Amino acid sequence: MLARAFRASLFAAAGVCSLLSLAAPAVAAEPWSDAVPASTPRRYPVGDYGFYGGVEYRANALAIRPLSINGASGADASWIEHRLRLDAVGDWMEKVKVVLSADVLDGTLWGDNGSLGSVPESNIGTNIGAKNPNVARPCITQLGADALDRESYGYGLCSQQGISIRRAYGEVLLPFGLLRVGRQPVNIGTGVQNADGDGRANRFGFARTGSLVDRVLFATKPLEAFKPENKREKSDKRGLILALAYDRLVTDSPQDSSQNVQQLGLALRFLQPEHVLGRDLVISSYIVQRFDKQYGSHVNSFGLRAMNRFGDLSAGFDMAFNFGKTREVSEAISLITHDPVVSQTVRQIGARAVIRFDRPLWTAYLEADYASGDDDPGPRSALTGFVFAEDTNVGLLLFKHVLAYQTGRAAAAGTETLRRLGARSYPVDAIDTRGAFTNAAAIFPQFDLHPLPALLIRAGVLMAWAPAKVLDPIASLQGHDGYPPQLINAVGGKPGRYYGTELDLRVQWRLEEHFMLDLEGAILYPGDALQDENGKATRSTLVQVRTTFVL
Repeated sequence: MLARAFRASLFAAAGVCSLLSLAAPAVAAEPWSDAVPASTPRRYPVGDYGFYGGVEYRANALAIRPLSINGASGADASWIEHRLRLDAVGDWMEKVKVVLSADVLDGTLWGDNGSLGSVPESNIGTNIGAKNPNVARPCITQLGADALDRESYGYGLCSQQGISIRRAYGEVLLPFGLLRVGRQPVNIGTGVQNADGDGRANRFGFARTGSLVDRVLFATKPLEAFKPENKREKSDKRGLILALAYDRLVTDSPQDSSQNVQQLGLALRFLQPEHVLGRDLVISSYIVQRFDKQYGSHVNSFGLRAMNRFGDLSAGFDMAFNFGKTREVSEAISLITHDPVVSQTVRQIGARAVIRFDRPLWTAYLEADYASGDDDPGPRSALTGFVFAEDTNVGLLLFKHVLAYQTGRAAAAGTETLRRLGARSYPVDAIDTRGAFTNAAAIFPQFDLHPLPALLIRAGVLMAWAPAKVLDPIASLQGHDGYPPQLINAVGGKPGRYYGTELDLRVQWRLEEHFMLDLEGAILYPGDALQDENGKATRSTLVQVRTTFVL
């Protein structure tokens, strides 16, 4: 489904985007994010050295009925998962730092799951005799006999890493700037194309790993060099910051550098906590280029973000535009269509705008989201589909689960098709949205109540349309005689434009910001974009309960 993903999201998903990530967070919370209490971890000094860190444990139970809104295949879904996040920092005189962040059992299901002698393997041969849990996660797997049929796929079990390293980097504070080397967040905050995955920023649902990159980053404040030394602003919370970065995204062959995918970029960030027109002003912009020799890829990305507060009123927007050329997608898809391989144009845009009014007892909030789509699955047309960061949530059910399930099955069948045809890469894997907002324009008004300091009640109405007709590119291409192909969506129906209307609710109780209990629910009334060949799409509901412990 969503031909947009099957193409240029190939680039967006990996982070052709914001690259300014300094040691400290932005001055104020982004208007589209929940404000995480500002707390600086306590540093424990040992001579010239210091150590500090953080611990967070999360358990989430969800039930969706039905998940497959068009038939009996995988009709319902329910599971309990958990995650432990460990952050640690060691420094020398607060000038040289080494940072480590790891997730333990991220997305791992509760229980002893799988079957003895298979993957994942349970610890014992009988279910009734289970003694100890193992490490497995829910994933889209082949359940039926025909690997080329999307109906043969649904949620099953996959092996999971017990520990995954999110970040591992070193940084040094130089007299003229900051140098950071290693695996680090792509950007600060929760953007349309990348999200750092830190804290609990999403207004509904939760984030997972965040967007990461292997990078060499240098950041400085260039204007301060022209000021007298006693007037230089050294804080990273005020003034103009310039960042330069080199990213190594792919090293497929240590002996063939033409297969490497690399990225260069520049970013500017201006922060002004107080000014004549308000406070907490943040303006940032970036330009990057991603390139390789193997497929002649040159993909650029330009982004702009701004936010400000005017008394109780705050507003902000974030946009990204990807443009360039590549022949990687065309080379793979031409194996199905037998069309000549061409260098396709990349042209995608995504944006989010928010305005909110905050009072002590309530908040009125309005959000608009846009991600360009693609309704031409052929290997000759432009790649125009934009995909939000997976951890930048838009609602609870429609994009995070229902569309993710439909596109995940389509991607699995399409990838198997290309594998049998001997493709060198598998761009159809990007059909799987993995819960991201894509090929959509949405309006999302919300309202918060704070009857007690520790209690939050939030309700929202999400309405979403598709800029380009929603379709399954591989299924559409496989059945065509000539060009253009006969288009169908991921469940075999006619491509439509309206995703549907979703009602979301969240109730949260907090204990001194160290324990959160969340109850969330959603009802989805699907539109024609999600209907099958019989015009069928059933109403879906979600309920999830989450506990979060923070130290």
